[in-house]
Amino acid sequence: MKEKLVEILKVVTYYPRKIIDAMMFYFYFKNKNDWTLLKKFANRPILIVGNGPSLNKTPLEKINKSFVSIGMNKINLIYEKSSWRPDIIACVNGFVIRQNKEYFNTTKRILILPIRAFYLGVKPRKNILFVNLKDQHKMEKNIENVLSTGCTVTFTALQIAAYLNPKFINIVGVDHSFVVQKVGVSAAESSLRSTNNAGVQKFKGDDVNHFSKDYFKNRYWGLPDLDGSELLYQIAKDYFDLNQIPIIDYTVDGKLNIFIKDDVNAIIKMDNNNRKEALSV
Repeated sequence: MKEKLVEILKVVTYYPRKIIDAMMFYFYFKNKNDWTLLKKFANRPILIVGNGPSLNKTPLEKINKSFVSIGMNKINLIYEKSSWRPDIIACVNGFVIRQNKEYFNTTKRILILPIRAFYLGVKPRKNILFVNLKDQHKMEKNIENVLSTGCTVTFTALQIAAYLNPKFINIVGVDHSFVVQKVGVSAAESSLRSTNNAGVQKFKGDDVNHFSKDYFKNRYWGLPDLDGSELLYQIAKDYFDLNQIPIIDYTVDGKLNIFIKDDVNAIIKMDNNNRKEALSV
């Protein structure tokens, strides 16, 4: 019942929220954002780090530290397991912003957040870039003006990567596989490939879909839409192919087949100038 009420509230408040967001962006945050924070990350290799369980099998500490790393959502939960830290963290999901607000309000990492984060309690600071979200299936290179939203935050990260005009892009931790609990059925018994009718659910017990069991443990989350995500990934791939920017997915046992895939050990051996395997595939 609570899940249904949350979904209804999202629908009813959608247009008022969009209007408020747009006004706050154009009359305040657009001029306040300090985009020079990202200048040092331009024209370099990118590492996009997802939140899948495979991240527990990914030796992030051994990956070239010169790669600009973009983490997502509650990536900070991996800090207790790893000395690795992201350069940039992106989050556009309201549930995650509420749940991770304490970290967002204390970290000095560069954060890219939607306007709604402000009225959800995230305090404006120099290290935060508040972006204007638009519901569209389009790669936006100039995220200073607008950033396309979608059913996966990884699409957000890919647009941030495009903005940085990268030499090449590496992906890890994007498992593209979820367990969605059905009413009265345990998580282990309800593994689904996709959920096209995405909605809201309170995950019961330990989270098996992310690298931390506490990620959405007994918390609300937006149900995944893998088919919709694949559509967005294909749009991103077409963009990077057109711009001759190699992108390879090194996710351990990942189920996503949009991008060229390779073994995670290959990225560990890679340096800043050695990209022969990407260019020759």
